[in-house]
Formats: sequence, C-alpha cells, structure tokens
Amino acid sequence: MQNLTHRASRILRPATLLAALLALPVIASAQVQPNPATAPADRLSESLWSDRHNSVLEAVHTHPDTQLLLIGDSITNNYDKAHPPDEDFQPLWKQFYEPRHAINLGFSGDTTANVLWRLDHGEVEGLHPKVTVVLIGTNNTGLAKQTAEQTEAGIDAVIGSIERHLPETKILLLNILPSGVSDSKTQRDQAVNRYLATCYGDNPRITYLDISSIFFAHGALNSALFYDPRLPHPGSPLHPDTNGQRMVAEAIEPTLAKLMGDAPQHTLDSMTDIDTALIPVDRLEQDSYDWYARHHAVLDLQKRLQPQVVLLGDSITHFWGGLPAGSPVHGSSSWQYVFGNLQVLNMGFGWDRTQNVLWRLRQGEFDGLHPKWAVLAIGTNNLAATSHARASTPQEIVEGISAICQEITQRSPQTHIILMAIFPRGPNPDSPFRAKIQQTNQLLKQRFGTDPSISYLDIGDQLLTPDGKLPPSLMPDALHPSDAGYLIWADALIKAGIRP
Repeated sequence: MQNLTHRASRILRPATLLAALLALPVIASAQVQPNPATAPADRLSESLWSDRHNSVLEAVHTHPDTQLLLIGDSITNNYDKAHPPDEDFQPLWKQFYEPRHAINLGFSGDTTANVLWRLDHGEVEGLHPKVTVVLIGTNNTGLAKQTAEQTEAGIDAVIGSIERHLPETKILLLNILPSGVSDSKTQRDQAVNRYLATCYGDNPRITYLDISSIFFAHGALNSALFYDPRLPHPGSPLHPDTNGQRMVAEAIEPTLAKLMGDAPQHTLDSMTDIDTALIPVDRLEQDSYDWYARHHAVLDLQKRLQPQVVLLGDSITHFWGGLPAGSPVHGSSSWQYVFGNLQVLNMGFGWDRTQNVLWRLRQGEFDGLHPKWAVLAIGTNNLAATSHARASTPQEIVEGISAICQEITQRSPQTHIILMAIFPRGPNPDSPFRAKIQQTNQLLKQRFGTDPSISYLDIGDQLLTPDGKLPPSLMPDALHPSDAGYLIWADALIKAGIRP
C-alpha cells in the first residue's frame, strides 16, 4: 500500500488527486475490472512451472543462510542453463552469484502476478537475504499485452510484497530490458522504466538501476546480444545471449557489491564490455558534503525558481557559487560578473561523473525547467578510477556527455546547451590526465563543434601558460579554479551569449 500511495502522489496533481478521492465511491460502484498485473496468479497446471516451484521450496528449506535472491522471469531463469555458445549462463552464476549463497527465483514466462503468488506461497519463507535483485515486467508488456500503467502497478505490488515478506532486505530493481519484439512494446517498456526511475530512484531500501544502454550500439538495438534470432525457429531479440547476460551481470555488479557489503566478484577495471559512463547511478564517492541533501535542495529550488541559466557539472561547477548554496565558494565576484541578477540554478555536484548527472536528470532535477541556457561541464572525474568506479575512456565520456545533452533537450527543446571542454588538470603538460583530456576534447569538438543546438567552448589554452603549465593563481590545486580562473570561464560564457 505504501508504494501504491507513493505512485498516486507522483502521477496525480493535487487537484486531480482530490477529484479522484472524491470519486472513489462512484468508482467502487462501477465494478472496475481488477488489474491482472496485481492479482496473484499461479501456473500450477503447467508441470514445468509446478515442478520448479516445488524445487524452489526445497532449496529455500535447505538453504536458510541464503544471502541473495534473484527474482524474475526467463531472463533470470536462464542462469540455470549451460548450453554453449549462446546459452551458457551457469559459469556466470558460479562467478557472480553462487559465492553469495544465492537462490534463483526466475520462472520462464512469469508476469508480476505470478511473482506475487510465489512470494505468498513460501518461496521466501524463513529467509533473511541481504539483497534481492528484481527483473520483471517484460512478459506483462509482451505476452500478456498489459499497458504500461498496469505493469507499473504490478511492479509496485511486487516491491511491496518483498518489503512485507523481507522487511530487512535491500532491493535492487532493474529496468525492463530493451527488446526488438515490437515498437508498441518498446514504448510501453520505456514508459514503465521512466516511471520506475522517478518512483524508486530515491528510496533508502530500493535501488533502481537502468542498464538499457549496454544493449545499444550507435543508437540502435544490438540484436547480436540476444540469442532469439539464432534459434532454429528465429524470434525477435528478447533474451540476452551469453555475452549479453555477462554484460548484465557486470553492469549491476558494482551496485550489487555495494548493497551486499562485499567486494566485486569481477574487478571494475576489467569490465570494459560495458560503458559505465552511460549507466545512471546515484552517489559513487563520499565527499565533504551531503550529496543526497544537495539533490533534494535542487528539487526544492526547482519548485520555486524559473532559472534563466542552469549549470550542470561536478565540483568545478559546484564551487563557483549560486543556489543551492554550497561550500566552499571560490568564485563569488566572477559569478556576479557573469550572472548578475539572472536566476541561476547550480546543479554542480562534487565528485560527479556523467553517470551521476544522468541519474539526477532522471530523478527530476531538470523536469519542468525551461532555461534559456544550460551550461554543461562534466567528464574530468570519469578519468579517475576508484574502488567505486573504473576510469572511462575518452570515447565513453563523449557518449556519456551526449546522453546528458539528449536528456536536457528532451525535457526542454528550446534550451541552448553550452558545452564546456574538460578543463586542464595537473600542474604540468605531462601530468597524468592531460593526454586523455586532450583526446576527449578532440572527440567532443568532432561530435559537437558544428551542432547548431550546442555551443562548444574550449577555454583550456586560456588557463595555461605558453609552456603548458597550470598557474596556481588560476587553479591553486591544479583542478579547481580560483576566482581569477572562474573569470576566464565567465568571459567565455558572456561571449557565448549569456548576459547579466
């Protein structure tokens, strides 16, 4: 009930919600058909399904120490298979999930209704897992031909049921994976995923992860990552093959390890098959400020401001100034010089990478805003590898920045984007990040230099001495500008059209 209430408050405006509440007696008397996605339903008449249910009950009974559950349909069920080359999933299970004492609760053909029935009939009874991974809904929008709204309510119901049965378990909720079944199914799936991102992106017990990007190449679905087209009776791309399933496991592994409180089963720097710069995630690095509090401050300001300028970025943007107020502030006078009395929203977050900005955009930080300018300065932290994220390649950073630009344009087509090249960092020309920054900026110029909707600005040379050194007067720590450094940026923005 908690999730359904949350869902209603997200979708209905206050006036609409009041009207809906006043109309409840009328709705009840009209005998509206129940949502099939939220009504628990078994498939006991199917012997394979019944046998699997009984096997799961036995596994639950004999493995009370289970630490991880994977709940879903055939995509999860497939981890039981070991049929090379296309359906060889058991090695992945043994690498990523068996060491965590996991149980596979994936049932081929299941919808949310079937999962609800299974949860109510013993499949998690007596267990106390640390984490449950949920991947469900593709059969709702596919075989069952249910609407996006029905499927959303079904997934809400599954999450609510897990919360009731496993009150101490963290939930990793995955998006409905992309497929090539039909355009109408794709539209329904995308609508469901947008809803899930908004509803579950900021919940302490539920982590939502959208890994759709791993299945696309050059803007199109990569059908080579699905085995259905290669079956004796070919089908549309729906089920990831061995390579696709490995990419799924690798894409969720950093987040899963964080939730489990253990080390990744696969080292981050070896997960190069997936572009982590494109997978939206919340805070990755602990910094000197409260990342989530700043996110909520942006959402609060969004309700009260109609900014003419929105800045998006990392600590370089964060430390310039403006609202929400941050600390430290390094550029007070240059901020006033360029922005003056303009309404400006600063969506710079220290330590952010492209994947963090994507998460924040999909959590609503830009929703309802229609600024004249959006200034984007992101990517330098993608170059740094930590225990929470691997370093991105220059090409991956460009793809991440491109995805951010698409998100902004989708929400506000009239907004003109000013895209900043990555600022130089490190005191000397041979400092570790310099070469990759140069490569990334060259790719950015190739991609965006002639795009009429984007002004690409590179002020790097203005921040350097003739011999390529970064003066402490402009960047005292060789990364973050001083007020004098910000003034160079301010002049560039004024020349690009921003006027106080």
